[in-house]
Amino acid sequence: MGNRSATDPGKHEEFTPREIEVFASVMLHGTTTKAADALDITQPAVSKMLQHLAEKAGFQLFKKTRQRLIPTPEAHMLHAEVQRVFESARGISRAARDIRELRSGRLNVCALPAFGLTLLPSLITSFSQLHPSVSISLEIRSSITVIQRASRNQLDIGIGVTSSEENPSIVRRALTATPPVCVMPAGHKLSQLQVIQADDLDGINFISMGSSDPMRRQLDALCVERGVNRSLKVESSLSSTCISLVACGMGVTVVDRLSAWTARDLPIEIRDFRPHLDLNLSVYRPWGVIASTAADAFTEHLIQGTRSYMNGVEEGILNLVR
Repeated sequence: MGNRSATDPGKHEEFTPREIEVFASVMLHGTTTKAADALDITQPAVSKMLQHLAEKAGFQLFKKTRQRLIPTPEAHMLHAEVQRVFESARGISRAARDIRELRSGRLNVCALPAFGLTLLPSLITSFSQLHPSVSISLEIRSSITVIQRASRNQLDIGIGVTSSEENPSIVRRALTATPPVCVMPAGHKLSQLQVIQADDLDGINFISMGSSDPMRRQLDALCVERGVNRSLKVESSLSSTCISLVACGMGVTVVDRLSAWTARDLPIEIRDFRPHLDLNLSVYRPWGVIASTAADAFTEHLIQGTRSYMNGVEEGILNLVR
C-alpha cells in the first residue's frame, strides 16, 4: 500500500493535543516559521505535524502562496472548533481558580432554630463579605432533622444540638458543650430553687422533646432510674415550641441552654439542671463525602464565631440564675 493522501476518506486517527496546538499557531501566525518560534520548537517539526494533521483530517488544510500558508475553507471550519475547545479549556482553568480562591461555590446549610435565627445570620453575612461569590442556602429545622439530612447527604453543613453518641452515617465536630437547663413559667414553685435536680420534677406537669430526641432519651432514662414520675402533657420536636408552651403556663421543660437563652425575654425563668446530660452544639457533615473548600472555610468561620458567642450565653445564664 502506498501513502494515504490528505483526501483519502479512509479511517482517520484522533488528533493529538500538540497537533491541535500547532494547527492553531499556524492559523494565528500564517507561517510555520513564526508558529515554530511561538511554540519554541523547530520549523520542520511544525511542518511534519501539519502533514500528520492533514492526513488524519482527510482534507487539505493550507495552500502555500509565496511565504505564507493560506487556510482552506475546511481549515477555517476546523479552526472554529479548535477555538471553542480552547475557550472551554480556559473556562475550566478559570473555574478551578475560582473554586481554589473561593470565588464560586454553593453551600446548603441546615441549622436548629436557636442557632439559625440568632447567631448564624451574622456569621453568614460576615462569611459572604469575605467570599461574595459563594452562595448559601439556609434551612431551619430541628436538630434531629439536621442529623437525618446529614446522614442522607442532603446538606453540606448542619448545625444542631445532640448527644455525642456515634452515628456511622455522619461526621460530627463538637463546637461546644451545652448542658440542658430547666425552663419554667415565671413565678413557678421550682423558681425558688437555684438548681433543679431530676428528683424535683416528680409530679410536675412536663413538656417534653420528641421521642427520638437524644436528650429526651437521656432524661427519660434518668427519671426511670430515680423513680421520678413526671406528668407528661405535651411533646414537641422543637425546643422553641416547648419553651413557648412553658411561657403559656402549660408546664416545665428541660432544653439546651442556647434555646433557653434565645427565649429569655418570654415570661419564663431558667435554672441550671442536674445532673448534666450529654449535650453538644455540633457541626454535622455527611460521612464519606469530601468537603469542598467552601465548606471547610465556612466550618472554620462557624467555629471561631460560635465559641465566643456561647461563652457569652453561658455567662448570661449564670447571671439569670443568681
